[in-house]
Amino acid sequence: MISQATEQDIDLWEVWIEYDQFNPHLFGTLYVIGEIMIDHKYDQPLLRKAEGTGKQLVLQVPPRCLGRGRAREVSYSEPIENIGQYTSISIYAGDELITSFEEIEVMI
Repeated sequence: MISQATEQDIDLWEVWIEYDQFNPHLFGTLYVIGEIMIDHKYDQPLLRKAEGTGKQLVLQVPPRCLGRGRAREVSYSEPIENIGQYTSISIYAGDELITSFEEIEVMI
């Protein structure tokens, strides 16, 4: 009898701001990149901005799949007017908090 290895539901995330010295109207661009496990049949947007409070950015990904799924890289980017535009980033799968960032690295 052949047994299949259980798939791990691994979420890997990175966030950073790239400073843009050539655009006088923006500080730079915020980037969020991660990996999620999704159902094979999921056809909705994989990463979207949700309502946050204050200077918190909230991103939403699909709920974690319960059965077999596939790993999928997702990304989000947004022009940033000033370095203090966001002080934290939270990423949710449905109502479940996947990860949060209280520090955002700035790449100059």
